[in-house]
Amino acid sequence: MLDMSSTSSSFSDSGVGSSPEAQDPPPMSRTYQYRKIMKPLLERKRRARINKCLDDLKDIMVSYLQAEGESITKLEKADVLELTVRHLKKLKANNALGLTPEATYAGTFQAGYSQCASEVSKYLSESKALEPNASVRLLSYLDSQLLIFKKSKPTSHSRPNSAFSPVVPKEERISNASWRPW
Repeated sequence: MLDMSSTSSSFSDSGVGSSPEAQDPPPMSRTYQYRKIMKPLLERKRRARINKCLDDLKDIMVSYLQAEGESITKLEKADVLELTVRHLKKLKANNALGLTPEATYAGTFQAGYSQCASEVSKYLSESKALEPNASVRLLSYLDSQLLIFKKSKPTSHSRPNSAFSPVVPKEERISNASWRPW
């Protein structure tokens, strides 16, 4: 008969199942480490940020809707997003967001005009380039124009032209004009 003890010992002695290379896992590459460890962590952080923002939106919308007289018991994430979108569309339709380009342009223009007028005022107070009476007239003119800009409602195609024209009294314009025979 066949001796089984000798065959089993030959398998264990041959080193097929007991090699040191087979027991150690292969070294992990940086990409593999990132994918295995960091990607789930980053995904968890991203989801936490999304959930926090949704909770903030939910609190804002619930307080707004309760102020409007509606009672809200439980809102899911999709409900919060739908209510927020609906509310923003309603604000946009009522133009309550104040994001019209005309208003933005007018505000920017007024801010720039005010900045320029204050620079002119500072220059005139430090310099003796103009006589005091002319400085006072120029500053009062700039102030009056600023008041006109603030009172007027901006239109889509018009901007105040007087801010771009030089401020020269009528008497000086007539006296400085050159006589031309043609």
